[in-house]
Amino acid sequence: MVYDLNISAGELRASAGAADTLVTDLRPVLKKAVDDLTAASSSLRHWTAGPRMAETGEGWGGALGALRDNLTEHARGLRLLANGRDIMEQEVLSSFKGW
Repeated sequence: MVYDLNISAGELRASAGAADTLVTDLRPVLKKAVDDLTAASSSLRHWTAGPRMAETGEGWGGALGALRDNLTEHARGLRLLANGRDIMEQEVLSSFKGW
């Protein structure tokens, strides 16, 4: 099976932009979900479910924050890869220009 590994710099940048958009779109939704869970756990703090909800909220808050940070880093990495690809192509072109 042959795989096409040729990915344009434009596609890399578009993927980075999509990751950035996802982070931007998810940020308020994820914050609201964690805030709502925190508020619910506070309301139920005298019941056995309250502390468990708080733990769940903290766990999900950390996991979702890590996901957001990872998406941001992936977007950054895709841009670096695209920029490096452009630089490499220019160097190859200039090296063979006189041939």
